[in-house]
Amino acid sequence: MRAPSLALRLFAGAVLWIAAALLAAGFVLTGIFRDHLQDQFTRRVEATLDQLAANLETGPEGKLRLTSPLSAPRFDTPYSGLYWQVEAADGTIRMRSRSLWDKALDLPADTLLDGELHRHRLTGPDGEPVVAYERSVTLPGRDGRLRLAVGENAAVMRRAVADFRTTLTLSLAVLGVGLAAAAALQVAGGLRPLGRLRRDLTAVREGRASRLAGSYPPEIAPLVSDLNAVLDENERIVERARTQAGNLAHGLKTPLAVLGNEAQQLDAGGRTAEAQRLREQLRLMQRHVDYHLARARAAAATQVPGVRTPVAGRLQPLARTMRTIYAERGITVAVDAPPELVFRGEQQDLDEMLGNLLDNACKHAHARVRVQAAAEDGRLVIRVDDDGPGLPPDQRDAVFDRGRRLDEQGSGSGLGLTIVAELAELYGGAIRLTDAPLGGMRAELSLPRA
Repeated sequence: MRAPSLALRLFAGAVLWIAAALLAAGFVLTGIFRDHLQDQFTRRVEATLDQLAANLETGPEGKLRLTSPLSAPRFDTPYSGLYWQVEAADGTIRMRSRSLWDKALDLPADTLLDGELHRHRLTGPDGEPVVAYERSVTLPGRDGRLRLAVGENAAVMRRAVADFRTTLTLSLAVLGVGLAAAAALQVAGGLRPLGRLRRDLTAVREGRASRLAGSYPPEIAPLVSDLNAVLDENERIVERARTQAGNLAHGLKTPLAVLGNEAQQLDAGGRTAEAQRLREQLRLMQRHVDYHLARARAAAATQVPGVRTPVAGRLQPLARTMRTIYAERGITVAVDAPPELVFRGEQQDLDEMLGNLLDNACKHAHARVRVQAAAEDGRLVIRVDDDGPGLPPDQRDAVFDRGRRLDEQGSGSGLGLTIVAELAELYGGAIRLTDAPLGGMRAELSLPRA
């Protein structure tokens, strides 16, 4: 299962924290606003009760009256949601605001001390809940206490809180979108060095660079240093493998030369058949040495990033060599390879594969060999065609068996196409044989492209 991307995880984490913070902020701010609204209402009611008490007096006939109307115009509008009422201790309504019309606030039985303020939840004249505050006062020249009450429709406060919550929700949503966008930009900016590191690694893998260059943030710099150290160590290992392969080839060169001299002496002594057998075995030994050295070199080279070989620059010299070798038979070798094609691998290995394919085609061709190189689906494809007799489909797989030759009269060890197939496989490529448009056989080689 593929793990989610680091950018997605960072962004999702940031969005979750932003959402949680904004949600908590919404609850806290709504609570603060509700408390503030309640406090303002309480202060307003206290001021109204004070105004009511200050303007209340006993008239000449013993009736209560207001020396001046209360300041809030809503007290004069029927069922406006803002009410006041004066009630005697025995429950008799003495005065009330015009907003109550023909109704009254049903105050519960209560005992208040001087200066106390009690809060009640009542049902208003319009059937809506009313929050009322009550204070008890005593007027000069009048026996008994009076209960002064001021109430307001609770729905007004609820609507105010609901409107605030709606506005706050929209504001926090806009803020959340902005913070999410800022988080996305921050994540993208913070991970930009990782994207650059990925591009640099791709350049190394594709052979466009041999090291990770440039400056990186302190958090990534140790990783870059370790990767460069791995590349350096890998290069040293490959260089040691190449040196050992060269030492092996040099070590075998002298014994093979000695055996070659022995073959010449046998030939000079009239022992031609024995000399011929010895030379044949020497050629076979040399071929095996070349084969295993090529395998060792390719196995090491495939582990080295940054190795590149231009294809056209290797095909043209090989084609000239084949024309010279097979000049007596009049073999023509045509090459069609764009100069921009590059093989992601060692030059010696490309020469080994192309040389074997061209040599095999020239051996079996009547007069023409054609080589075409192209880039297809991100791969390097090289096709070698000849106009020879070709090969039946049921025999094509057999030519890749090590040491197997279908033309037993010809010289050679039978390792040519085997080397090509195994070298191609080491590089992640492949070779297949098909019918050629020229009438003979086509060898199609697929290799990684730089």
